[in-house]
Amino acid sequence: MVAEILEAYVHIGRSRQYVGMVGAPAPIEPSAICEYLDRYPSMICREEFDGAIFALDDEYRRYWDEVQAQERKRDGKVS
Repeated sequence: MVAEILEAYVHIGRSRQYVGMVGAPAPIEPSAICEYLDRYPSMICREEFDGAIFALDDEYRRYWDEVQAQERKRDGKVS
């Protein structure tokens, strides 16, 4: 089950949009999950599947923000 969700997240993440001057990752759209599940049906409950994908995405974007903050701090740019 974990492997299936991780594989799905990687696949779904390819459709991610990026925003702003720094190219910040936008949240994964629910429609991207729908498109994935239309192609690759899953036996996992839809609510659990969505929750896991969104939780992974939240963690990825939180990590991305932390890395950007560290780079700004290293470069002497505070925001």
